[in-house]
Amino acid sequence: MIHLNEPTLKMLIVGSDEQSSMLTMLLSNIPNVEIIEAVATTKDYVDRIIDQPDINAVLLSHTIDGELNAIEAYHKLRLHGRMVPTVLITNQLLSASYVADLGIVDILETPFTLERLKIGVEKQRWSIRQYQFISSGGLFVPVVSNEIQLFTPNDILFIESINRTVYVHTAKGEMESKIPIKVYENYLMYHDFVLTHRSCLINLHQIEHIHENIIRFKHATQTAVITEDKKASFTKQFQIFMSKGLRN
Repeated sequence: MIHLNEPTLKMLIVGSDEQSSMLTMLLSNIPNVEIIEAVATTKDYVDRIIDQPDINAVLLSHTIDGELNAIEAYHKLRLHGRMVPTVLITNQLLSASYVADLGIVDILETPFTLERLKIGVEKQRWSIRQYQFISSGGLFVPVVSNEIQLFTPNDILFIESINRTVYVHTAKGEMESKIPIKVYENYLMYHDFVLTHRSCLINLHQIEHIHENIIRFKHATQTAVITEDKKASFTKQFQIFMSKGLRN
């Protein structure tokens, strides 16, 4: 069986205090959803989306307070280049084509059930996966153990081989893979993955900082090592990478 990596939704809830409390309770029953904040005005909605790039999903009430209405605020964010997968919550009958033209992924008409909310959340996940797939050049990276899991290159921090066992590291943890590291190296060589020693392949996009021979990664506790024989070539490749402005 093949499984796509399930992205964690970092959710902003936009609506009344009562509605936000209800949504928070329902979302606690859905795995891999982290509520970043709940706000009640369109100004706070726009400010949070612009100021907090980690937010990757929004539950947006159609009736919220502010100088702009919900749709106007959503459109303003699109003009700023922040197209966050959004589910619109409304007590009005809206046509699917109306919100599809805006890029809203789903409409929840109140009242709705937990199961109906799960459908909206899954549409948000699919939107994120689709963006990740396109932005990674249409490439999935397989991890083969008892089952096959598919990741985008940006999901992966580094891949290493220890005593002939290959481990693929993501921010969520590590997984064993039956694919040799040499195969991964050839597969990812044009996607900014670089060897720091003969058995460790690093994703340059995920480096937070480098101190002496230790690499630390964004949003993760794992570290990787640069061996002395690879340090000069790795440093040169990383400098070229940084000079091209390729970091996420």
